[in-house]
Parts: sequence; structure tokens; C-alpha cells
Amino acid sequence: MDGRRATRARTQAPLTGFTKADNGFTAPDSTRAGWRNQSDVEVVTQIAWKLIRCPVASIAGTAVAVQQPCWHNANLHTGIGMEAPTWFENAYELLDEPGEWYLDRTAGYLYYKPLTGQDMATANVVAPRLETLIRGHGTPGDPVRNLRFQGLTFSYATWLAPDTDEGYADVQAGFHIVGAVATNPDFDSTRAAWAKTPAAVSFENDRDLAFDRNVFTRLGAAGLNLGTGSQRGTVIGNRFEDISSAGIQLGGIDEADHHPADPRLITSDNTLANNLVTRIGTEYADAVAIFVGYTTRSAVHHNTLHNLPYSGISIGWGFGLTDPGGNPAYPGNLGVTMYDTATTSLDNAVYANHIYDLMNTLADGGGIYHLGADPGTVIHRNYVHDLGPTGYGPVYLDEGSRFVHVTENAFCRTDVRWLLINGGGARYNAADHNVTTNPDVAVQGSPNNVIADNAVVPSCDALPASVTTGAGLEPAYRDLDPPAPIADRTAPGRAEGVSAVAVLPSVADLSWTTARDNVAVTGYEIFADGRLVSASATTKVRIGGLVPGTTYPLTVRARDAAGNLGAPSATVTVTQPQLDNLARHAKATSSSRYSAEYAPEKAVDGAPGTRWAQGAGLPDPSWLQVDLGAVRQVTAVVTTFEKASGYRYRVEVSADAGDTPTTWTLLDDHTGSLTTGATNYSLATGGVPARHVRLTVTDSSGSGGSVSELQVFGER
Repeated sequence: MDGRRATRARTQAPLTGFTKADNGFTAPDSTRAGWRNQSDVEVVTQIAWKLIRCPVASIAGTAVAVQQPCWHNANLHTGIGMEAPTWFENAYELLDEPGEWYLDRTAGYLYYKPLTGQDMATANVVAPRLETLIRGHGTPGDPVRNLRFQGLTFSYATWLAPDTDEGYADVQAGFHIVGAVATNPDFDSTRAAWAKTPAAVSFENDRDLAFDRNVFTRLGAAGLNLGTGSQRGTVIGNRFEDISSAGIQLGGIDEADHHPADPRLITSDNTLANNLVTRIGTEYADAVAIFVGYTTRSAVHHNTLHNLPYSGISIGWGFGLTDPGGNPAYPGNLGVTMYDTATTSLDNAVYANHIYDLMNTLADGGGIYHLGADPGTVIHRNYVHDLGPTGYGPVYLDEGSRFVHVTENAFCRTDVRWLLINGGGARYNAADHNVTTNPDVAVQGSPNNVIADNAVVPSCDALPASVTTGAGLEPAYRDLDPPAPIADRTAPGRAEGVSAVAVLPSVADLSWTTARDNVAVTGYEIFADGRLVSASATTKVRIGGLVPGTTYPLTVRARDAAGNLGAPSATVTVTQPQLDNLARHAKATSSSRYSAEYAPEKAVDGAPGTRWAQGAGLPDPSWLQVDLGAVRQVTAVVTTFEKASGYRYRVEVSADAGDTPTTWTLLDDHTGSLTTGATNYSLATGGVPARHVRLTVTDSSGSGGSVSELQVFGER
């Protein structure tokens, strides 16, 4: 209506007082029984990460029956189905708000309640009929080739399948269950046949397509789909707005995608860059701004994504079930065919995207969400902020995620945490040199992940401006989403007096004098050998992750609240010493252990992805003790806890001979305050003689003592 999406007549949400029945719901009263054209009414459920739509069969008294097979399919996922209605829509009796419409298909009338001041005699009314605007599906041997779409507007397409008895039995991220009741006996039986939401513009088996400076808007399904066998495509500088489902879909989730019989079916070498995606998922809130399935060498960068109902970017699929050997966390691999070769997910890059104002409708998603093994894949230099409590993290590595590197990202105003590595076989991932205002991370039963050398700053203004101002649309494309005017364009001066000292083999301390600015300096970012390694709101920082025996050139850059970035400081160098970790593979004992996988020796095995954990349900305190075998001159003890914060502890040493020391000397007392970082340093100036080192966790904030690595440095 006059270029504005009208709302189909609906009830207020959420509804209350309904109970689930065998074939629908029992309503709290019979007021809905008089609705006309009941089979055109739609019931909508919003639950967790799903938005489900099913047509009503009938309403008799308080009994609301829902059409099959939608009701069956929507409830296959136990506990996360149509548990209760959130709202009803498409009934004449609900036409009560300006801007709402209702189609009476029986009588052939379209009703609309005008907005205040809207003149229906001159109104521009569009009711789309087409579901597909452009479709180009080649074959592996004869792909669609060498097409460029530039400066076009793709708009006014619909999608009618959800109005059938199949409805929209949502699974996740625009994929849904279709098929008859008889063919879908249980949830796992449907996994190999989940349907992708169609797009208004769709290609498969194509080569060298280009979409430049187009607009995708007012669309009833997804915007653009480059599906199975799409190679070397570019989607650059487009605007995706006011779309019922996803903005961009790249690749797919079927066997032809993850284990294609013909390598020409691999979706590879595509670029999605400098696109604006906003106000998508308007009818199917489970949709993501950008979906990337099983792909090879996809580059997703410099996109701006905001005002989203669910996740920003979803990459990968399979939940580990299609990876070599399947997912051992699930008996029988949940009925999914077991493969002994890797999927096509490989060497993807998600970088320099600006993602904010998301997770506004559903839950259990994130800024960048990942599934499955994805060797060589990097998530770096993205800026994610303003993610509310229903979002599980700016970066969310979900089930089966493996071999993903998360680095140099910036996160702000994230209510829950900055990183979630979920259970279900998410292993061998690394997260380092990220900067966040929220220190919390969560690793849920997934060992062999390394989270280290990340920085926490007190405010968004202290995040590294090279990341925050470099993320999102590049200057040539910022007309797609013009930024607010900036009054202050004066960059701070250089940081002066930079000095550095190596503290430990992989750790150095830096300090400098305050840089000058016309308003105020709000933070500093630190580079080692040209790479961002940390940030600080003060004039000092401790950086980790350095390689022993290596000399590093170090520079510091100041920033202000407007994001202006000062010139690099003069370069200083630091050479990291080569010292042995005296505790590595030493004899370790503990007060208890959770299981053999979390035995005390796991804290001294040199592998930061393993850990010791105290026995389940045991109260604080707990302790971990290392026998160095002989008296050494100990200069430092480094403790890396499982969690990023929330521990009180003390470190003691003993020079007693034998296995049972009785005389202990306090090296570090951190029982007066909770830790604010995973890695904590206990330094002994000049060294202290010790054969035994004991860490006592006096308060774990209910998590239990859990240590990824206990390192001891000194002279042998």
C-alpha cells in the first residue's frame, strides 16, 4: 500500500490460556468459533529459534484443529514445536487496526483498513502474483554463464506454499519440513529432505554471475539464491530490505552440496560484499540476513546487517552429522548417512562485517552462527554489537563446528557473552586476539578448543577503531546506508614513550604516555608485527600469544570516541625469551576429577584445549597440585581457567622433598576478588625455590574448579 508493506489482520501477541491438544489447541473460550472462513485462518507459533505457521482446519467451541500435515510436521521436534499459539492471523474479525488487510477468498473480496490520511482513491495497491522473478538453473555440464545484473530493482513477489496444508513447519534458518504424515515418522527421518525457502531471484549450476548495485525489496520469500553448483559469483553493493525471509542464500544443505558425486556441483569461490541487509524475516522470523551452506572459499565481507529478527550470518550446516565419521555425540548419527570423507565446507572467510541490532524476535542465535567442520575458515575483524539477551553470542560455534579460527573481532553491548562454543562435537576451534566489553564465554562440554589472548575493555569507545570503522560498507558503498554525520574529524596524536618488556616466553608488557586529542582519547590498539593483538583503555597492556625466541616490532595507535585513529607510534621491539614450562608433563594431582577426560594431568599436557575439572557437584574449594621433580627457582605461575571470569584462588609453593609436602609459602593471593580474565599471572620477582606448586580455587562462582593449563616458569 503506497510502497509500504501492509499487515495481514491478526490478533495481539502473545496469546495466553491455550493448551496443546492432539490435533491443535484448546482455547480459553469459544470467541473464535464464529470466525468465518476458518480454513483460511493461520496460527503462528514463535518458539526458541523457530517461527511456525500452520493453517487452521476448524474451530468448534474451544477446540482449534490445525490442518495436516503441517500440525504433524511442526511437532516432530519434541518440545520445540507448536506448543502454544503466539497469534492468529487472516480472519475478517481481526481487521481492527489501520494498515491491516484481509482476503476473503470465498467471496472474492480484499478488505483493507486505511491508515490515517490515506486516500484510497489514489492509493497505489500491489498484490503480487509471481513467486519467481528470475530463475536460471543450468546443469553441471551446461551451467548458466556470464550474466550481470546491475542497477535493477527486484520487487513484488510472493510465496504461496505456506498457505497450503503443509504450512511452514520451520526447522531453522529458513529450512522447513515438507511431506505427508506417512513419509515423516519422526524428526530425524526428515533431516535429508529439509526444504529451503525459495527466492525471488534464483540460480543453480552457474558460473561467473554478477549482481551489482541492485535493490531487492518487498519480496514474499527470500531475496537472492545462488544454490548448488554456483561458482565464481559476485554479489556486491546491493540493498536487501523488507523481505519476508532471508536476504541472501548461498549454497545448500543436501547431499549434492556436502558430498557431490560431481565436483562441478561444488558451490565455490563466491563473493558477497558491501551489501546492506535490513528488515528481513518480516514474515518468517527464523530467516538470517546471509545464509551460507556447504561451500568452498566463500568470501563474505564488508556487509552491513541490522534490524534483524534472528542471526546475522549463518555459515555451515550438518551439525557434524555429515562430517567424516559423523557426530559421535549422537547415537546412530541420528539416522544420517555416515561418510568417511570431508564435506565441501572449506577455507571460507567471514570478515569486516558490521552486524548490529539483531535477535529482536527469536532466540538461540548470534551475530555469526556456525555449524559443522570447516577447515581453514576464518571469522575475523567483524564488528558485532547490540545483541540482546535472547542472542547466545556475537560468535556462536554450534554443533559439530571444527577448525574455525575467530580472531581480531570487536564486540560491544552483548548481554550474555561474546562467544559460545556449544556441545555436540564442537572441537578444535580457536579464538584469540578478539576485543570485547563483555568478558564472558561459554564452552559447553566441548574439549580441544583454544580461547586465549583476548582483551576486555570497559566501553565501546575503547574497542579498536581499525576494526569498528573498517567493518561494514566500504566508503564507495556507504550511500546504501549513510552513516550519521560526525562532527569530530580530528585524529588523536601519536602515543609517545612506548616501552616493552618480555615478562614470559609468550607474554610482554607495554606502556606509553597518554596521547593528545582535541576532545579525549578513549582507547588504544596494539599491533605486533603489523597484526592487531590487543586493545586498552589505559596506557598499558599485557599481550599474550607471542612466540618464544621471536623478536616483535610493536606499535600503538590512539583513538577517540568518534572513531578517529591516530598515527602509529614509533616502533619498539621486544624479544621473547625461550624458557621451559617446568610443569609440562610433570606429575599432577588434584582434590578430585570430573572424569578421566578431565584428569589433573590434562592441565599440564601443553594442550590448551584440554583441561582438569573437579568432581561433579562438589563444593568449593578444590585444588590442583604439580610436582616439578626437584627444587627449581620459580619466577612465574600462569593459570588459565576454563571460564573468562568468576574465580577466586591462591597459588602456593613448597620446597619440601617427597610426594606429600607440608610446608607451603604463599606466592599469590587472589581470594579477595574474582578473576576478570581466563589467564592469570602470579609473578615472583627474583624467583622462589619450589618443587611443588599448588593452586587452590576457593570460589568458582558455582562452576567448579576447572583449569585449562597450569604453567610454571623458572630455572631448571
